Amino acid sequence: MKRALLDPKSCQNCDPCQVQTRCPMQAVFRESTGEKPWVDFYRCSGCLKCKGFCPNQAVTEISHPCDGKRRMGW
Repeated sequence: MKRALLDPKSCQNCDPCQVQTRCPMQAVFRESTGEKPWVDFYRCSGCLKCKGFCPNQAVTEISHPCDGKRRMGW
């Protein structure tokens, strides 16, 4: 299953964060304005629309295989 991951090295901590404000699953969070955003894997559906939202290309795609029992090992 695919998920989005925000690369802290590429993230420029934009205010407002386009990934956070435009994520259809509301899976991107930021603890405070000084902190970089992060993706909640339990909310992320893997649609990866966020890759197009970030002007700094800070969103990467990760995949995690199923454990064989129809469960994700996140």
